[in-house]
Amino acid sequence: MQIKNLIIQEIKNHFKSKKSDAPIGSENFTQDENIKTYLDGMNMITPIYALNVFGSFRLSAIIHRLRQDGMDIVTEIVTIKGKSFACYMLKERYEELQNEANS
Repeated sequence: MQIKNLIIQEIKNHFKSKKSDAPIGSENFTQDENIKTYLDGMNMITPIYALNVFGSFRLSAIIHRLRQDGMDIVTEIVTIKGKSFACYMLKERYEELQNEANS
């Protein structure tokens, strides 16, 4: 299976996400802190998920700051129903998907 197909399978529910999907206590943290914690949990994040759950309109700016702080984040562009968007994940998670795609 191709890595993009694995990513698409994993992010399907992002389109149905809502504020109540945010971890308990996340309202006490900044958007940067919430997204860092989310990625540290080996999750993938998309702009729609960041908007719906964390209220972040500018996920790419947050990803840029997290990279400047030393996080190794991979960007994968995915297309669903003719719409392309970025999907971000830690390099470790990306490597796991590569291994899964190659097995």
